[in-house]
Amino acid sequence: MRTRMTLLLNGCSYGEVWKDFPGVNLSKSGGSFIRSIRTTIEWIVRNKTKPNYVFIPITNVARFEKSYIMKQNIPVEGSYVNSTPEDYATYTSKISDSCYMDYDYAFMNIIMFSSWLEQQKIKYLIWDQCNMFDKKHIHGFNGMEKLKLVEQNNRIIPLFKFCGNQYMYEKKGKWIDVDSNHEPSVRHYHNESYDILKDYLHQYAKEQLNETIDWN
Repeated sequence: MRTRMTLLLNGCSYGEVWKDFPGVNLSKSGGSFIRSIRTTIEWIVRNKTKPNYVFIPITNVARFEKSYIMKQNIPVEGSYVNSTPEDYATYTSKISDSCYMDYDYAFMNIIMFSSWLEQQKIKYLIWDQCNMFDKKHIHGFNGMEKLKLVEQNNRIIPLFKFCGNQYMYEKKGKWIDVDSNHEPSVRHYHNESYDILKDYLHQYAKEQLNETIDWN
């Protein structure tokens, strides 16, 4: 008897709208990349279940979390609540004058999280879903040699060459009407459009990792 592959997806609202994802979907609207990492680890440890495959679409790397233990303390999520666009102006602008910190923290967290998944012998794919990363934004910045470790990892779809939302747009994916005035890379696409992304992930795993993802 064949054992069904357990798949786990964790992102923000871009993951939430993938309603037909054939597995566990921990995505939460407004969630940060650090939330995706934190709750994936928490879910795996709490449920004593190792997924066969973990999928992490990187959301806006400027997002962060706040902790209010007196307001909530719930399973998996704990006491954390999402940051808001107002928070960026209130807090982030006071401690950073560029995208340096956002990029560097993202690279560092990718390295540590992917190392943990590998130590757990869990297969995974990580990719940019909405940032449209561009090296011109960090050209000349020191302290980013760690990016080499990200780029050497084939389980991380090249961050500066692929963006999930942009790819769905280019492949004629359909987005929700209220997002029409936004750039394609930050639009929310209909559930059906995620078949485009799923096909890309499937082909990438096959060609780059010699793996076949069982979506059934």
